[in-house]
Amino acid sequence: MKKIGVHKNCQEFVAGNLRLAVTTEVGPRIIGLYIGKGSRFNHFVVLPPKPFPASDNGFTLYGGHRLWHSPEALPRSYEPDNDPVKIHEYDSGVEFSSGPAPTTGIEKKILVEPLTNGLFCITHTIANCGLWPVELAPWAMSMMAPGGTVVIPQNRDPDGDPYAPERTLALWPYSRLNDPRLSFGDQHIFLRQDPKVKENFKLGLNNTAGWVAYVNHGQALVKYFDFDREADYPDGGCTVETFTCPQFTEVETMGTLETLEPGECAQHVEYWQGIDGLPEIKTDDDVNQYLFPHLLVSEEPDDCCCDDDECDCHEH
Repeated sequence: MKKIGVHKNCQEFVAGNLRLAVTTEVGPRIIGLYIGKGSRFNHFVVLPPKPFPASDNGFTLYGGHRLWHSPEALPRSYEPDNDPVKIHEYDSGVEFSSGPAPTTGIEKKILVEPLTNGLFCITHTIANCGLWPVELAPWAMSMMAPGGTVVIPQNRDPDGDPYAPERTLALWPYSRLNDPRLSFGDQHIFLRQDPKVKENFKLGLNNTAGWVAYVNHGQALVKYFDFDREADYPDGGCTVETFTCPQFTEVETMGTLETLEPGECAQHVEYWQGIDGLPEIKTDDDVNQYLFPHLLVSEEPDDCCCDDDECDCHEH
């Protein structure tokens, strides 16, 4: 057990060069992420535990990595998670759960499993414990420390059907395409966190590559996720979304949109990789030269990043 910011009694997990800390006092929340042996730099932002201004029910951001459900709505999405979590230990890892929320009947669970190949498997489970069907998608949200850059691959296929679109981009009402933090390469989208820029910005896209990265302090967290070509995704088909403000940047992946009957659950899995020794990543050339050689992706359709028989990484 250790303390991260104001969060006491955190459980710590190690896989390869990646170390996680999960608070047991609120959540479920993964409150600490460290890359490299002995590193003290937390790639997750940890915020003062103050109630969120737009919500009057006591919801608090806290920081770290959390589980929500999309589409976003106030107050439904902003169900407080201020109570201690329930802990269930398995042979492969530990699951942290909230219990059913009193107003929505939704229970959230995060299972943390260190893998032998140095990755973490993070399984997000949404359970409908209510009395009526609910349409939702699991939504995995990592609140990253200031100063880094989100790297999102585009769906580029120069030899594809010239009469059919291959990429969709979702923008929120407060997002401006001339935002100085945003830049477009031919192969990737880059969103830089800048504490000096006061405006909020958010975008989403139909990322089919199955990975997204946040680069900061010469290190990167890469989140891999499964992509189902036959499924529906929220917010116009978004599989990845990112939000930035003066305090942090969120790196978000989405599960499939489905209707849960009472007693049913939905799952969304991410695999986390930590990369060290990187220069600043600003362009496609930077990604291809410095980041891509470390990525656990392959041109071979049957290869998988995680050696998990049930993983759909080959869909990437």
